[in-house]
Amino acid sequence: MMSSVDGKILSDKWGNKPEIRKLLTNFEDAHEKIGIKSWIVGRTTMEKDFTKGAKPRFSKINYKLDRKDFVADAKAKSFAIAIDGKGKLGWREPTMLGEHVISILTEGVKDSYLAYLRKIGVSYIFAGKKTVDIGLALRKLYSLFGIKVLMLEGGGGINGSFLNEGYIDEFNHLLVPIADGTIETTSVFEIEKKVKKTGATLLKLKEIKRLKNDVLWLKYKIAKPS
Repeated sequence: MMSSVDGKILSDKWGNKPEIRKLLTNFEDAHEKIGIKSWIVGRTTMEKDFTKGAKPRFSKINYKLDRKDFVADAKAKSFAIAIDGKGKLGWREPTMLGEHVISILTEGVKDSYLAYLRKIGVSYIFAGKKTVDIGLALRKLYSLFGIKVLMLEGGGGINGSFLNEGYIDEFNHLLVPIADGTIETTSVFEIEKKVKKTGATLLKLKEIKRLKNDVLWLKYKIAKPS
């Protein structure tokens, strides 16, 4: 994740000055250097940064589809995974940045949306009836696609869900020399009080790198309970 010094992650709030745009290039550089082939984001992040607000294009169908997972390409070398419980993302092809798309849904998604994904060739799995069960989704990603390691890249709510369930092993934090200062902007990890399981999560610093334009790359391991 990339954030300002006050932990805010929505870079579109930081303006378009050339000096600021230069800072953001560090994110893709780090993504490639980490080298994990499969990455996962929440619906809002996928919509804003990747599908660019594309809406689903489908019509009502006159037949029923069961709630069985649909595997369009189990042998892909890399995967772009979206947590999209209500089926709102619009896809035009079965890949994103060259990686096969997997959509994580709940069973409440409309049959017509499932037919739309099937027609395009987007894989989908079900992980809960009304809300996404992160643990179930991860088990299915492993059993159906052989995915053992994921790179989690936001937003704050999805990051918080993974942290809350103990599914994060390592945190790579790109700290950019910007003070955001806005109260409403999302932070790196966000967990609603009513679902938070424990207190703060302790991290152990493993490495610090100074990148171009005064960006710091902080690598942490999640500390194991003593």
